[in-house]
Amino acid sequence: MGIDVYVSNQTINKWFNSILKELDFLNECTIHKNLDSLYNSLLNVNNARVVLLDVEDRASCEYVASIHNGFDNVHCVAIGLNRNISEIFTYFNLGFSSYIDLSYSAIEVYQAIHKSLGNSKYLSTSQQELLLEHLTHNLEGLAKCITIPSSSNGQNNHNGHHDSIKYSEKSLTEKEKKVCEFLLKGFTYKEIANSLGVTSFTINQRVKGIYKKLQVRSRSELSFRYLS
Repeated sequence: MGIDVYVSNQTINKWFNSILKELDFLNECTIHKNLDSLYNSLLNVNNARVVLLDVEDRASCEYVASIHNGFDNVHCVAIGLNRNISEIFTYFNLGFSSYIDLSYSAIEVYQAIHKSLGNSKYLSTSQQELLLEHLTHNLEGLAKCITIPSSSNGQNNHNGHHDSIKYSEKSLTEKEKKVCEFLLKGFTYKEIANSLGVTSFTINQRVKGIYKKLQVRSRSELSFRYLS
């Protein structure tokens, strides 16, 4: 594994150098002064690389697209000052595996780097707390769903769709809301069942009901819908 670093922000650069020293990673890192140097370096390697990019430099974000289009073995990690959880998920959508900010400990930086090699997303402890705070604050947003009632004359059109589509809001039941909280915190079905004193089968049925009402197909869709 190799590590390539491009950091232009002085505040980030000073902090990150101290982290690399603590991890004894300086000898494993190639520090680049500009994006052209980074790109040329990646052209000449075949092994897996982790690229740590300073996203305070907006050109870095655009650069990610070219990396993912041209290099299958390169994994990108963002470094920045932003601690807004919605913005962090925006970087995930751009292809970054994690977003390192100045609240990261040395061990969390290490974990973020190694998680990226497995194409896994990583959130630090403080980012997880921000996510849970965000989810808890907006939990009522999960109660909104779209329903498609029958048309006024009770007939469907020739395509099998309703002639008119109306939107309404319908609340999840209290039991479903509780299950949602556990889902968004990463609990397994078995853990949720044990916490609520019911069977895993019951939780499975409640999750199916939640997904149907909110028109999502997976826990990840539930989370991203909720964050948006």
